[in-house]
Amino acid sequence: MYYLNQKDLSALLLRWTEAAEVYAPKREAGQVMLMPYDEEAFTMNYVNFAFPLKEHLFRQREVLFSWEEKDGNILLDAGQSPPSSSRKDTNIEGKRILFGVRPCEVDSTLYTDKFFLSEYHDEFYARNRRGTAIVAVNCIQAGETCFCSSMGTGPFATEGYDLLFTSLEDRYLVEVGSDLGENLILFAADFFRPADSEAKTKKEKAQEAALDTFVTRILTDEIAKVLEENFDHPIWEEKAKDCIGCNGCTILCPTCTCFNVVEEATGESSGCRVRYWDSCQSDSFTRNANQQNPRDAVARVRYRVYDKFKYIDEKFHMKGCNGCGRCINVCPAAIDVVEIINLFAEESGQQEASKGKMGEIK
Repeated sequence: MYYLNQKDLSALLLRWTEAAEVYAPKREAGQVMLMPYDEEAFTMNYVNFAFPLKEHLFRQREVLFSWEEKDGNILLDAGQSPPSSSRKDTNIEGKRILFGVRPCEVDSTLYTDKFFLSEYHDEFYARNRRGTAIVAVNCIQAGETCFCSSMGTGPFATEGYDLLFTSLEDRYLVEVGSDLGENLILFAADFFRPADSEAKTKKEKAQEAALDTFVTRILTDEIAKVLEENFDHPIWEEKAKDCIGCNGCTILCPTCTCFNVVEEATGESSGCRVRYWDSCQSDSFTRNANQQNPRDAVARVRYRVYDKFKYIDEKFHMKGCNGCGRCINVCPAAIDVVEIINLFAEESGQQEASKGKMGEIK
């Protein structure tokens, strides 16, 4: 563990830019985005980024291959070949550093890693992931709709990062999570000094203080159970009438992985095949041949909640929701997944006096 003076943070990020592509929190048009480091617009005053971290790994638009007709032949271009280096490569030259990532986003990346790199290996995601270092920053103050403490994914990270920063008064405690993280330290060694024996105790106190700032909490540890018991609850009809199908909840969800593949013309004799983000909340996504759709409005709204809190966990043994609260913030119909689950818990007598502590959700 190391200490970094907070006044040296901007200089550290600037140092890293000498060898790597650095993305950091940037305030733009009233939002904080994870964008190429801009010393003038850089900020550490944010709850979370407006867009989820997945946009840097599972891109909103990804060209799979392009083609061109030339002299009666079709020429294909599959783009850049995946690099031979692995995540164990500690050289930061040419890497991409994502600084300021919140713990809930780190946890969601563990899920997208498993989704895209385990049973089916997605080479496009793998290429983006291999060259990326995640520098996480623990949360000291929860946002109004944050409920990561209820999901066990925050406010402090426990795994999945290359470096982890924790704010302690006028300095950061910096913890190393990988060989690549250690190399980030070595590249700018003059900014860091070894942490003292009190560092761990100070971090624990900061974590307890952060946990006390949560105002949004899921008040049961039996989420999957209360959902199973309320599949036909009348609330699904009510929420289906409210939902306008804007897809904002899934577009901003860090763990949504739905996509569509389309053909695009780039000229009279050329084109490309492109992958775009899509949404299970869209009628066009679930509609089958002959315009048949197996999901009506009720099934569509209900599926999103069950997928995040039940189905993903059953298949991948990981949480499908990281508790970032973006879906609550963005919904124009005020559909709140926490309110729905707490209602079920209360009606079934499974509501517990949660203190918002990190724990295992069933």
